[in-house]
Amino acid sequence: MILRTSWVFSAYGGNFVKTMLRLSDSRNELSVVDDQIGRPTPARAIAAACLSIAQQLCDDPDKTGTFHFSGAPDVSWCAFAREIFAQTGRTIRVSPIATRDYPTPAARPLNSWLNCQTTEQVFGIPRPDWRTGLAETLRELGITT
Repeated sequence: MILRTSWVFSAYGGNFVKTMLRLSDSRNELSVVDDQIGRPTPARAIAAACLSIAQQLCDDPDKTGTFHFSGAPDVSWCAFAREIFAQTGRTIRVSPIATRDYPTPAARPLNSWLNCQTTEQVFGIPRPDWRTGLAETLRELGITT
């Protein structure tokens, strides 16, 4: 059984949420890509999904294959950054830019969301609301509004 995910964030390790918070400590304006759409996924929700899936596989080993699990709703990196700052009460101006204006060594897809319908149908696990996961992550980091 393979579980694919995307745009993972948590209070631990390197991730977009922690990068935005770090940058906002020294800047009051950021330019963030607005034409790449994805589904931020709280690591805590991934762990809970894995535990549920593992239990279900013990009960029914035929539930095999490749499945997707990522957060809801779909959002751009720019909108994700704005929500981070809204939830932290930080006054940071977030300017939208196009992917072409933010060159990276690897090409990035404009739409990287994963279809999670099969995961919900087979395992009964809905997409988690990443905004709730963000609030939990910020509390874990000791950042509240």
